[in-house]
Amino acid sequence: MRPGIVRFLTHLSVIVGIFVAIIILSQWCIQLFTRHGQSLSVPDFLGKSVAQATISANEHSLYLEVIDSLYLPNQPRGSVLRQIPQAGSKVKKNRRILVIINSVVPRKANAPSLVGFSLRQAKAELNSQNFVLGTLYYEEDFATNTVLEQLYQNAPLLPGTPIDAHSVIDLILGVDPEHNIAYVPHVIGLPLEDAKEAITDHYLNVGVVRYDATVTTAADTLSAIVVRQDPISSDTFVHHMGSLVSITLSLR
Repeated sequence: MRPGIVRFLTHLSVIVGIFVAIIILSQWCIQLFTRHGQSLSVPDFLGKSVAQATISANEHSLYLEVIDSLYLPNQPRGSVLRQIPQAGSKVKKNRRILVIINSVVPRKANAPSLVGFSLRQAKAELNSQNFVLGTLYYEEDFATNTVLEQLYQNAPLLPGTPIDAHSVIDLILGVDPEHNIAYVPHVIGLPLEDAKEAITDHYLNVGVVRYDATVTTAADTLSAIVVRQDPISSDTFVHHMGSLVSITLSLR
């Protein structure tokens, strides 16, 4: 083989080798900087404080960002209510995790004026203004189930007083001793809020609320239904207005 051809083939081999090396190096660099094929599983931040969630995110090489806040009275203040992406999602390192938290400072609202309302009217007014009906107290009065006074934290509540939204407001109602009659409704099979509504609709109070061993998380409490009540429902056995009805809830 002539020397010129040998040199040509040698140079060509070198060029091909360099070209292949560049391709391999480029692919390696791309994988290095994009972490191709590598992903992290997003932790569950729900229910954690922002500080706890931030620490957990940093431990997983993720970045937490609070984008909004709501106020739910039954959830810890400052806790994570929602996250994007959801727990278990696969993401790249240093990915931003967006969270919505429960507001630390609840919104204020002016107390309603319920004196003179019937119990049904008072419940509708409380619901419309995002307040919660608390305990029903009965005092002797000719105007049965008419609101005589409204209470907040065991003290008289003047209409227009600024209090936390979703606050519990108790009511003192009148009752004619000759008509102090209430019947226990059937609440087995109902979720908690529906059971409470039925009990107060019958001029009674919710007593002890229990959950059995099947209920282990906050999400479970929303899905649970009443499986026992005390006293049992009756259309004949008479109770006094304001009596207690205790319930037990389960996922079964």
